Amino acid sequence: MSCVFCGGAPVTKEHVFPQWLNDYLPPGRQQTEQARYGEGAYDKTRQSVGLDFTVKKVCAPCNNGWMSQMEVASKDVLAPLITRQNLDFITLRQQRQIALWATKTAMMADQVQHKPLLPPQQLRRMHTHQAIPGGTRVWIGACPQREPLVTSHTVRVHLTGVSAPGNPQKVGFYCPMKIGHLCIYVYFPAADVVIQHAREFHLSVARIWPRRSSDLPFPPPVQPRNGEAFEHFADALQQSLYLYTPEEAAEHGLQES
Repeated sequence: MSCVFCGGAPVTKEHVFPQWLNDYLPPGRQQTEQARYGEGAYDKTRQSVGLDFTVKKVCAPCNNGWMSQMEVASKDVLAPLITRQNLDFITLRQQRQIALWATKTAMMADQVQHKPLLPPQQLRRMHTHQAIPGGTRVWIGACPQREPLVTSHTVRVHLTGVSAPGNPQKVGFYCPMKIGHLCIYVYFPAADVVIQHAREFHLSVARIWPRRSSDLPFPPPVQPRNGEAFEHFADALQQSLYLYTPEEAAEHGLQES
């Protein structure tokens, strides 16, 4: 097997969620859950020391090189949002760093699946340019309950109404994750679309990629109350998304949420 990012070999184990997050876990063994969706699906709960979800699809040069550098560059931006609920203003530079980290982490979560959904060229471009794939959307929100420290899942999304006649239905990929107080929602729609979400989510999430034109106040005023509510909220957000082709959006004067 070759590295999903650069094609190199051999591959080593890489953590889906970075080990520096263990600094925020209480001592001792934790109940952790790993979920796989689609073909070969399972939910597995077990005790572990620290975040030990790994995937053996990344080579050591990628693991110890650009991926490690991205974690170092992201930690100072992410840590205050993970650990506290004070009002902050997230700058445009910070918005990009959070979105880049979230995209890389979602890519790793996708690799845990029996059949990963993201196309190989998107992973290669993440390696060569640290570039967020075109069309990717990233929103952030918050949760008052810090524990569980990390929860996430992945969803295969069938895009209806955006495929040309005679073409196969396009498939998108959605990965919401709660990391302490910080909630992130990453969506790869796999098609050129304009996205709006239902009005009830406007006070709960804010888009950070593509970036807004100004600094972003955080946290938002409306939040899922705990980790379980986050999972229901994340699914409801995805199901509320309205997708329009660029032509439809232009015809009706619609703008991205």
